[in-house]
Amino acid sequence: MATKRIGREFRFLTETGSTNRDADAAGAAGAAEGLLIAADTQTAARGRMGRGWFSPVGVNLYFSLVLRPDVAPSCAGSLPLVIGLAVAEALAECAPALQPKIKWPNDIYVSGRKICGILCEMQLKGGAIDYLIAGIGVNVNVTADQLPPELRASATSIAIEARAPLPRENVLAAILNRFEPLYDEWRAFGFKALAQQVNLLDLLRGKPVRMELSGIPAEGIACGIAPDGALLLKTAKGLAPVYSGEAHVTRVGSAV
Repeated sequence: MATKRIGREFRFLTETGSTNRDADAAGAAGAAEGLLIAADTQTAARGRMGRGWFSPVGVNLYFSLVLRPDVAPSCAGSLPLVIGLAVAEALAECAPALQPKIKWPNDIYVSGRKICGILCEMQLKGGAIDYLIAGIGVNVNVTADQLPPELRASATSIAIEARAPLPRENVLAAILNRFEPLYDEWRAFGFKALAQQVNLLDLLRGKPVRMELSGIPAEGIACGIAPDGALLLKTAKGLAPVYSGEAHVTRVGSAV
């Protein structure tokens, strides 16, 4: 690793319920920024919207970081995109044949299938950020046969795509090395400093998508990611920024 802070304090667990839960407890107890908690397997892992996260033993990366950025809470929503950029660039470095794409707001896709999920959780104190937990799961060496039948059409791994396994520690180091400078740039200048890089890897741009706006179903064309991290959705009523939700591509055969 080439980082100065991120991941320099490292705790590895053979098994845990959730690295995010462990990191949250460490953050509440005063852990310094950059603490990394990783596990060989998780028994109660979860993604966005309370979904479970498949965590087989010994093949993938499951890790969480404690972060203490001095930014407004309203800026935190763009952090998953910053992490996504770091993961996408690291995967491309580790396996040049991969062409990772960022699916707003928090996933990485390769060949139309999910290879990484990101879950960020924020704790406030006095209206300011006390700490953030960034949870990251990357499918590294899981094989197609090891995937549950319900995930085989929608998930992939580095080993599946590159047709060869990779050392998990190399992938983890590459992600942390890319994340630290991107994170520091985000803290200093906001997401606008990284928006162009993220837009170059935007999976949804130009595609018809379906999602909800203020609880109301809406369809439109994804028109890129705004300087504040919002998804720009062009509907019959015009261009609207979307700050939270889940976008589904509606074109037949392209659902993601």
